[in-house]
Amino acid sequence: MDILVIGFALFAMFFGAGNLIFPPMLGYTYGDKWLLASIAFTIVGVGLTLLAVVSMAKRQGNIFTFTSLAGARLSKAIVLIIALCIGPLGAIPRTAATSFEMVQSAGFNVNIWVFTLIFFGLSLFLSLAKNSVVDLIGKFLTPLLLISLFIMIIVGMLNPIGPIKEINIDLSKIFSDSMLEGYNTMDALAALAFTPIIVESVIKKGYKNQLLKKTIQASLIAVFGLAFVYISLTFLGASASTSIVTDSRVTLLNFISEKILGDKGKFVLLVAIIMACFTTSVGLISSISNIFAEFSKNKFNYSFLAIAIALVSLLLSVLGVESIVKLTGPFLQFVYPLAIVLVVFNLIGKNSLNKLVIRNSFIVVTIVSFIDALISLIDILKEMFNVNVSLLFGLESVLKKIIQVISLNIVDFPWIIPLIVIIILTSLYLKLNKNK
Repeated sequence: MDILVIGFALFAMFFGAGNLIFPPMLGYTYGDKWLLASIAFTIVGVGLTLLAVVSMAKRQGNIFTFTSLAGARLSKAIVLIIALCIGPLGAIPRTAATSFEMVQSAGFNVNIWVFTLIFFGLSLFLSLAKNSVVDLIGKFLTPLLLISLFIMIIVGMLNPIGPIKEINIDLSKIFSDSMLEGYNTMDALAALAFTPIIVESVIKKGYKNQLLKKTIQASLIAVFGLAFVYISLTFLGASASTSIVTDSRVTLLNFISEKILGDKGKFVLLVAIIMACFTTSVGLISSISNIFAEFSKNKFNYSFLAIAIALVSLLLSVLGVESIVKLTGPFLQFVYPLAIVLVVFNLIGKNSLNKLVIRNSFIVVTIVSFIDALISLIDILKEMFNVNVSLLFGLESVLKKIIQVISLNIVDFPWIIPLIVIIILTSLYLKLNKNK
């Protein structure tokens, strides 16, 4: 029963705004290829997340020990960027923005400042009562979330909204784009923040000697729940692909709920959205505050940091969902590849890897990911802020050519080929020197 509660809590923490708003748009975009898209999305959103939790649990849930493989300076930068992305500059404000937009689309005329103040006020209150965070979420809030979602998913699958549009797009393109869309959930990054909370809860319940085993069990409960929701919501989005024209994730969700459950449907979805976003907000404020406290070597205490994070998140949440997603994109493109390498290397084990292989791998992935992120940043500056500087356009053109060459034209994941090449070359170098 203990592990079930912890598993539900972990599911609820992961199942925030990202998990709810991205799969339907994925199905809507790729129509009859929705299953392929959902599988690719799930590989990143579920598979990588599970590996991240297990990898962190092997390191006793300590993010600083986990990232230490990258070296002193880079590990601090990785921790900082991850904490900011899944914290006050990305995931946390997105929870309130998504909730507000759903409330607004349901026909309620609520002032955005009043709504976000109440939202983050309650989130902060529960985060400050951190000893009860896991049990509170697992026992009370998660069932409300699951019931409201289950109703919409089951009815929507039994009675699809309409015919699914046919898509004529290269399958490899759909697969890679859907995997990249999985970045936006930030689940693998969030796992680095949530695992310490789960590890602490497992230990408190008397499973210290079975820490890794019990953490994996709780994680499996969470990821199976996530996989079911991802695939189901992707199908619902596909079933609406010929019934509405929109580029808004929130509008699509609202349309799906109304079509499936009628006028009352949007209120069911509203409950699901607020529960999903609220539970994630509570978990993230709590875990990110702990990370920043340790990062500052306790120069700032937990309560001060929780208040500061809630305040910054409140201010940024008024930008809206789509703007927040776009602005966090370049940061995710930089830090996600580094996080993936950390997960894999920690699973393999520090003692099984040569220090030179580790160092060279992180140098190469850092450089390539930085170039890739810079290209995205320039695109955002052009699109969102109408920046028109010829020097930037020239720089972007050069950077894109570099990425195409070093990635062998695998531009969606440009770091993979350089990483494989550097591992092979470094291993050959070590072998040749050993034989001398």
